Amino acid sequence: MDPYDMEDVVVVPPAEHDHSSPIKEWRLALQAGTLTRNDFIDYFKKLAPKFFEVHNEMETDTNAATYEAMYESDEDSAMYSDYMPLEEQVQLSAKTSKLLQEIKRLQECKHAVTCGSLKCMFKEELANEEIINKLVEFMLGDNPKTALEKLRLEGNTATVCGKVFKNGEPTYSCRECGVDPTCVLCVNCFKRSAHRFHRYKMSSSGGGGCCDCGDDEAWKRDQYCELHLANRKNPLESKIITSAVLERVEICFSAILAFCVNYLEIEPNASLQCLDGELDGNNFCTVLYNDESHTFDQVINTLTKIAKCRQKDAMEIVAAIDREGRAVVKCDTFKKCNDLKTAIETQNIPPSGLLTNARHSQSLRTSVLNISSVACQQFALQLLSWFQEFLVRHYLFRKTFATLVQQKNEPFCIRHILEYDVKLWKTARTCWHRLLISGMLMEYENKMVLAQEFSRRYATIVEDFISDDHDHSFSIVSLSVQLFTVPSIAHHLIAHEGIFDKLLHTFYHVAIENFIHNRTLHFSKNIASMTFFKRANYILYDLRYLLSLKPEVLSNELRNGFLDGCKALMRVLNVMQGMESITRQMGQHMDYEPEWECAFNLHIKLASTISQVIEWAASDVKLLRKLYKMTVRALVNNSFIVGNEKVEPKTVADHVANCLIYDVSSRPVSIHLPLSRFYAGIYLHLGAHDLTYDILLAEAEALNIKLTPREIIEPVLCTQAMIAQVAAGMWRRNGYSLLHQLYFYRNVRCRVEMLDRDIVCLQIGASLMESNEFLIHLLNKFNMIAWAQSNYEASLQQAPMDDEFMRQLSMTDEFLELLIVIIGERWMPGVSLVSEEDRLRKEIIQLLCIKSYSHSELSRALPDGNGGSNDSIIEDVINTVASFKKPVGADGKGVYELKEPFYEEFNVYFYHYTKEDKSKAEELQRERRKLKKQLVCCPPPMLPQLTMAFISMANILQCNVFFAIITVVIDRALDPRSRSFTESHLQKVLHLIGFAIQEELSGYYPFLSFYERSQKHELLDKLEKLARCPRLEAHRDFVLWTIKRYKDLQAKQSPSVDSSAAAAGSGSSTQPPQQGEEQQLTSEQQARPEKEARSRLAAEHRAKIMAQMQNAQKSFMKSNAELFANAGEEGTAGTATKQGGSMMDWEDIPEPKDEEGAAAVMPDPGKIVSCLGARRCFTEAANNSFKCILCFENCSTSGNDQPLVSSAFVQTSRVVYTTRMPTDTRSGLHVSCCGHVMHYNCWKEYYSSEESKEQRRPQRNRAQNQHQNVEFHCPYCRTLSNAVLPVSEPLSKFSQPQATSQAMSDAVDSYMPLDSFVELMRALSSLRVEGSPRVVQKYESLIGNMAQFERSAQIIKTPKLDKEYIDVMSSFHSALRNAKHSQMQGSLPKYMITITELQLEKVTVLWDACCYTLQALEVYLYITQKPLNAELPMRHQSCVSNLVRACALYSTKLNENQISEQSEYAAKLYEEVFDQKESCVLEWDCFRKLVHLTFAMPNLLIATDADKKILPSGSMIDFYLLQACFLANVTKAIVCFDYENDLERPPQGDDEAQIAAMLQYVEELPCKIRHNMASFYMKHNLAYRVNQLMRNEQLSEEFEEMEVGLGEEGVESPDCTAQHLARLLAYVKRQMGSFLRSACLFYRYITDVEYPDCFPTSQPDRFGLMCQYLGMDAELGVYFDMESVYATLMQSFASHPHIKREVGKRLAAKRAPPDTSVSYMLPPEDPDEINIMPCLRPLPELMELFDDYSDLINSVSDIYCPNNEREEMKTPTMCLICGAILCGQSFCCQPELGEKQVGACTHHAHECGAEVGIFLRIRDCQVVYLGRGKGCFVQPPYLDEYGETDQGLRRGNPLRLCKAAYDRIFLQWLGHNLHEEIARLNENANVAVTQWHHM
Repeated sequence: MDPYDMEDVVVVPPAEHDHSSPIKEWRLALQAGTLTRNDFIDYFKKLAPKFFEVHNEMETDTNAATYEAMYESDEDSAMYSDYMPLEEQVQLSAKTSKLLQEIKRLQECKHAVTCGSLKCMFKEELANEEIINKLVEFMLGDNPKTALEKLRLEGNTATVCGKVFKNGEPTYSCRECGVDPTCVLCVNCFKRSAHRFHRYKMSSSGGGGCCDCGDDEAWKRDQYCELHLANRKNPLESKIITSAVLERVEICFSAILAFCVNYLEIEPNASLQCLDGELDGNNFCTVLYNDESHTFDQVINTLTKIAKCRQKDAMEIVAAIDREGRAVVKCDTFKKCNDLKTAIETQNIPPSGLLTNARHSQSLRTSVLNISSVACQQFALQLLSWFQEFLVRHYLFRKTFATLVQQKNEPFCIRHILEYDVKLWKTARTCWHRLLISGMLMEYENKMVLAQEFSRRYATIVEDFISDDHDHSFSIVSLSVQLFTVPSIAHHLIAHEGIFDKLLHTFYHVAIENFIHNRTLHFSKNIASMTFFKRANYILYDLRYLLSLKPEVLSNELRNGFLDGCKALMRVLNVMQGMESITRQMGQHMDYEPEWECAFNLHIKLASTISQVIEWAASDVKLLRKLYKMTVRALVNNSFIVGNEKVEPKTVADHVANCLIYDVSSRPVSIHLPLSRFYAGIYLHLGAHDLTYDILLAEAEALNIKLTPREIIEPVLCTQAMIAQVAAGMWRRNGYSLLHQLYFYRNVRCRVEMLDRDIVCLQIGASLMESNEFLIHLLNKFNMIAWAQSNYEASLQQAPMDDEFMRQLSMTDEFLELLIVIIGERWMPGVSLVSEEDRLRKEIIQLLCIKSYSHSELSRALPDGNGGSNDSIIEDVINTVASFKKPVGADGKGVYELKEPFYEEFNVYFYHYTKEDKSKAEELQRERRKLKKQLVCCPPPMLPQLTMAFISMANILQCNVFFAIITVVIDRALDPRSRSFTESHLQKVLHLIGFAIQEELSGYYPFLSFYERSQKHELLDKLEKLARCPRLEAHRDFVLWTIKRYKDLQAKQSPSVDSSAAAAGSGSSTQPPQQGEEQQLTSEQQARPEKEARSRLAAEHRAKIMAQMQNAQKSFMKSNAELFANAGEEGTAGTATKQGGSMMDWEDIPEPKDEEGAAAVMPDPGKIVSCLGARRCFTEAANNSFKCILCFENCSTSGNDQPLVSSAFVQTSRVVYTTRMPTDTRSGLHVSCCGHVMHYNCWKEYYSSEESKEQRRPQRNRAQNQHQNVEFHCPYCRTLSNAVLPVSEPLSKFSQPQATSQAMSDAVDSYMPLDSFVELMRALSSLRVEGSPRVVQKYESLIGNMAQFERSAQIIKTPKLDKEYIDVMSSFHSALRNAKHSQMQGSLPKYMITITELQLEKVTVLWDACCYTLQALEVYLYITQKPLNAELPMRHQSCVSNLVRACALYSTKLNENQISEQSEYAAKLYEEVFDQKESCVLEWDCFRKLVHLTFAMPNLLIATDADKKILPSGSMIDFYLLQACFLANVTKAIVCFDYENDLERPPQGDDEAQIAAMLQYVEELPCKIRHNMASFYMKHNLAYRVNQLMRNEQLSEEFEEMEVGLGEEGVESPDCTAQHLARLLAYVKRQMGSFLRSACLFYRYITDVEYPDCFPTSQPDRFGLMCQYLGMDAELGVYFDMESVYATLMQSFASHPHIKREVGKRLAAKRAPPDTSVSYMLPPEDPDEINIMPCLRPLPELMELFDDYSDLINSVSDIYCPNNEREEMKTPTMCLICGAILCGQSFCCQPELGEKQVGACTHHAHECGAEVGIFLRIRDCQVVYLGRGKGCFVQPPYLDEYGETDQGLRRGNPLRLCKAAYDRIFLQWLGHNLHEEIARLNENANVAVTQWHHM
């Protein structure tokens, strides 16, 4: 609700002023030199209150009450409108419509009220005219519009776009050219730039940013769009803006700024001055302000309880507060306003369960202001908005503005604007921010000034922001992204303003200083939820912006400024080193989980800054050297773990190392070691500048700083030991917090500055320390010194195999894996000779070895880069190693698959793998190698070459301790008595041996002599023993691979081996290798012979069983020879049986041909299958047997069994009626059914159980009123249901035709003829006036032959139906009534609901549901291109058959009241159809008439005879009703045909062939028939008659001349040729398609006559075949024979007076001037207006969407909220059914629906889709299904090039419309499956979280 909106209130304009007087006064004062800004300020203060008005609501209420009384008075007359003549009903509806419009207008006036009785408005248009326009005229002269236009033509607006983005506005960034991700373009610049052809990213703005087009520092190339490129050539000076103009401009600008600064505070001084005056008048307002601490519901409750607002008004106030930042809640005397303020502030607001904010207990912020002050504030907001737009017009305006705000002694200087931002409300802040962007950021000099002032005040601004509670986007702090992302400005601020140091100092002071204990950070519990800490983290975002681009060259000032910032960073990292340390719990579990989230959040925010600092340092050797020393000093001074620890010597393999004794299992250890990791990051870049550890160590020692390698690795080594102990199960008592920390330690968001740096740190230690010493340190930290001794096994003999023993085995595994990682994970620039691209490539290869990844999954699995070009680099690397497999189908995703050569680089011990990833990858690779018949193992890959700084790390692979480790493991593997061995130990050792072999094979390291040293340990012999060891069969292939690679190394080393030694060696081992060759087969080769043998035995066994089955078959056929002989005869008499006997019947159907092709298509007349007429086929109805899905008993519809039911779902629907015509606003009732059968009593028990279960679920959305059906699920298939449908016997069982003794050729004579039937119907309809008799027997004179009538009607005895069957039908009827009533709530006035409720009680609602369901099924089949004879799903078959049968049977069991009402209705139907009273044929839905006539017939004919009934089952009466409706539809088609439009219609399919066939048919017709056809067309066709009358001058004479009899002979008119008639007949056939398909469906389930075999199963249904099935004549010429009753019926249909009146109206419209708009399709206010119902209703379809999603999002970027013209829609939502754009999920647009406030989408769905809707949330790219109080999100139809959706636009890839995905949504809507889909998606979800009714 906008408290200053003027739309709904008419106000009296203020008294006219002399327009020239203020301008004259200003000019005279200027000439006299006495003009000051105070003159303008006084003028603003004087006039602004005149445009602020307060309106009372009482008058509105009075008027509304008057009209509501009138509305109530008309209610009684409306109640009986159903029995009025049609014209009176139409007049009443027109009168009521106008009345309702007036009531709605007055209700809208009520909506304009801000509080219970008042509305405050500010008339901005008048203020603009009276003040702002005069201001512009004073500045620019007497013709300001001309001056502004000349300024525009000069083109000197700006070279930088600077457009300020609104919330939700689309933005575009270029992945190729953007300097960083914050560089964006607006829509207009993007469309005119070269970036639209690059790889771009689309996103939605949060508001407050601006377009960077024209900023040279934002783009690598193509900095300008076409528009701003032209502006560069324009001069800065202007001929329009002279020095005199600038003088006036300066005075006005200063006045505007001073006025706005003075008034735009929450409690300005001007308001306080007003309080000193009169306090008794109603001149004060209580203003309520926005905060982010209280929820909407809390504020609404406060307003309704304290301010006594109505609920609706309170919601509007809250919406206004959320939108604008404040709202007026009361206007009264100062005392009353102040009392309300006090009451609101002292109100105790209960906390919300959804809020964890500590501020929820604070009071709401209110103030009492003078009305004049509020008026000045509103004008100041308007003035700032105008000022921002005015500054954009010229450079000199911005220069003047910048000069003014730089004056430090002025109240509007930059410093004051920045610091007083916190005192403003939301809208005022936004206005000032936009003004600064437009005035200061368009030119570089001004931007630099603003950046300097911003930097100097940064600490104050941030502290104010942290103490404030507004979102970051509404704070002045958000300007940092505009300033700090400009590289030159950022570098200047670092060098000269010390901003780097200031940011970190501010963060240290406000965020972490209070949590430092013992020089280390320890956050208290729940600190993560504290608002101030979250808000302080924005400083780290600013730091990231500041360092986002490193300079190419560092000046001394910049270097010094950067080092100052690094000192502050060291202080932060120093207190983070060892933070949140943990100690292993012994004895008992932890009492509570310690706080850990805050530390990780801090790390995540700081990690990118650490990486950026390292990158900066790497680019400058001086900076790197100083930063290295700074880091070493910090590490030396930090005492975590390494401070004053004892040293103890440890010995392994005769090597001794002095190890630090720090017991990880009993001392504090921490995951957080940022100082050590920072050192590792710095160390990696030393080699690039020829710096080494030793050189820098000497320099550090000169400063008394010494850091040994042992001290470098110790903290990291302790952390790795702790992680290993956790994996071994030693830290289980420490709870889940530790497991969570370890998860994030390896997670992609944290591992770059955690795990990766830790491994680098250990690799640094491995390169700096002697290899044996390094390994001893590792063994010592893992408590494995004893394990590495050769006598370890002996010491274990007496030890029990307890948990401690198993933990030691696990620790061994972890140690070996860590060693593999240290040696093998060297794809790190600085460690090996690789680049960042190589590192990324390795990561992608390892990921794709797990599975095939989609693009989004792969992007999420890779670490984020710092630069904006990271995305393009990733895509380039992906394309080199993987191929993209495009998605298949609408649900598929495109995935990347690794190219085959890169599988060789797979490393099973990749350090980023989780255990699950490792298992999946290993299994996949083993399967792949098995298929390729390779050794089934996962060998280590080749490693990249180490850099010089790390080259000594390769020595680990040949040191004595390493050989001791691998020898110990292999020896224990070969010893069957060994207890300290597991197979995983061997696999890891083989992996290490593989590394050693391949490193020596690479030749990178001349000092490496693994082969030579391995011979001393007889490694090859041990490997061969392993290959022969049966206990290690699982690792045989890996051992064989190792042996092969070892022999390759042996071959490489053989030239250096002495020949005699080789000969001596071969003498003892010549024969064994041959034996070894036989034994050393792969496991696959060993298994293959056994597998082949098993396959052979299985095949033999299968052949033996088949032979036995054939013998048994032959003996059975011999013993039953007669049976098979008879079957053979039947097969010969029928169609030829296909060889093999397994082909189905439908395969014998001949190929379908064109309908008009040849006579061969039509079946033999003697074999025609018809379900109606004299030659109808009769079927013997079989007993339907079922099994109850609840009790599993066999049951049947026949006999005395209890009734059977099937769960059904009833819903209101507008799918069939969905057209682009605004006339059709009605809805129908659709019934769907799953087809599963159960006993009625079983279902009742199940339903009561489900109902009680539902009542026990308070979180579920229950029915909102008594009229809604309770939903449940089918017990078998879980299909959503809300009713049960009876399962009935076929109708033919109740009503078989009576036998006739006549021959078949005379069968027609045994029935009542059609003309007699028509006369009977007319007589019956006329008898209704004489007292409404309903019994035919009293009027036997009307029927010539009663026997004929009885045979035609098939009168039967009343069917015997179980009482419970009637109960089922009554409950089903009630379900239909409830569904319709639920949909009417809120959409109809009270009296209309009452009338409709009376209609819903009638049985006709059943017929309407049956009719609509059949029509919906017909449309669905047609659109999905399924003909009638195609196999229908069981749910469609069972639903239609049960529904049709139920309607027919229920019509025979009505009570007396229902019979009376239905008879009246039936008589009205006969009057309408056969007497041409009431509506004409053009207004009919002929199929609906057919259904109603079919079911209404028994009640009018023999209703009083309780023993006799007429059941619709395909009798001749049913056939005659079909013929009548068929002819009515043909007549309508002829009347509505337009020859000229038909000629212009583009041909579709085989239209041309059909017209040619029709032309031949017309030419072959007898002349008389053709003449009759032409005469009927010329006499009754609307378009033809209008065109004829237009050619004549006198309208009355032409009417007389056109009255030509149908049977009159004469010459064919030259205007109606054979071509006309051919096109007419082709048109009629097309228009009859829907009617005939629906009729076939209807009578298929009434008569149970199957469709004939000649019906197509894969091609469209054909007119002729459908007519034959229905017993109709397919030749249209037959119906124009004067000797038949057809022509008489058609003539009566076409002669209705409404049709003649329509001709006159169309003629008048055609004669009207071209500019006169006449619409025929609008709802008729004139009773003479008719609503034409087309024969072939337009097919339902969803809205056509833009192909490019950016076009769609751009189309709504300028759409404003309908309740506030100044506020754009926050969540624009498109209805995909009608295309309406709504304000979704917002309190500002909540209409009433059934006395309840609901969201705009819910309300719209109620009207547009009859309680169901499909909506596209445009800015979020989400599709929402809304149902009855429920909803769900589904995948949108927009996909990127990788076949993936992007809900929320998180990835930003360009999106395109996927037709298959959109078709899936369309078919779900078309098939009425939306409610089912919503229920399915919500079944396992917590539906209470989303309040769908607010959508």
